[in-house]
Amino acid sequence: MRTSRAAQRAAGSLLCLVLLTACREAPATPPAPVTIRIATGLPGMTFRPLGEALAAAYRDVLPHIQFTTVETEGSVRNVEYVETAKAELGLALADVAYMGFSGRIGELGARAGRVRGLAVLHSSTIHVLVAPNSSISSLSDLRGRRVGVGPPGSGTAVTSSILLRAYGVAEDAVDQHTLPFRVAIEALTTGKLDAVFITAAAQVEVVRQAMVAGSRLLNVTGPVAQRLRVEYPFLQPTTIPPGTYPGQHQPVHTLQESVILICRDDLDDVVVRDITEALFNVLPRLSVSGDFLKLVDVRRAPATPIPLHPGAAWYYRERELSR
Repeated sequence: MRTSRAAQRAAGSLLCLVLLTACREAPATPPAPVTIRIATGLPGMTFRPLGEALAAAYRDVLPHIQFTTVETEGSVRNVEYVETAKAELGLALADVAYMGFSGRIGELGARAGRVRGLAVLHSSTIHVLVAPNSSISSLSDLRGRRVGVGPPGSGTAVTSSILLRAYGVAEDAVDQHTLPFRVAIEALTTGKLDAVFITAAAQVEVVRQAMVAGSRLLNVTGPVAQRLRVEYPFLQPTTIPPGTYPGQHQPVHTLQESVILICRDDLDDVVVRDITEALFNVLPRLSVSGDFLKLVDVRRAPATPIPLHPGAAWYYRERELSR
């Protein structure tokens, strides 16, 4: 009996030694790397450099996450990419995000119900450019004209359609051209287009190029603009100050709307919370790449037109409690 017990104890000790050795030698499974793709925009517009600057800043402060950018046509495509898991984050105009989430953008084919808000950023300004020496003085004058309404998938394409209808110009009453912005500006300055819509944060490089070539910005104001703001509360009055663009000697009164950072609902809460916190930590650095980012109001950041992601809401609650 004693021999049997001694053997059992020896066998037990040997088993423990084997298990401890195995545990010591087994390599720890590293956590799966997290990759965040940010859907941006086209060259010459503000979404692309902003997205690239954001990715670079995030890499510095969140080195355990891999950040890359994805070039797209703009807001509508960014909502689509986030919804269909082709990107984790994206930049979008507020009206596009809201209409996509509500199922009111036919181009998407279905409601973008998985898209969530992360933060309200800066404002984008509606620019309506007319060709050099043009007699066009109002959006209502665009009836029968050749107009660059923004490329498919862009927020400009949505906004231009809203504006044309508001000013009594039916879609079939305009010769619409859905061109990339740089191509549209070249066509405008060479007489192939009469007007071009562009929605982006001033200053916009392609708008500057058009103004250098003699193009002119229209005012978007008056009773029609006021009524439009009732139907689309995302649109707010703004002024492009004199001297913002070459040859612009007078203020241009127009409309603007917020840009928001969006994400997908299944993105990890902790990851989204960390990304949201990092956003406000890197804002001072980002504002160097665009004066418009100096106008980001942290108090308004949670006021996205679509539901906040729980991770973003988590950060905003923490921030409020720490005040």
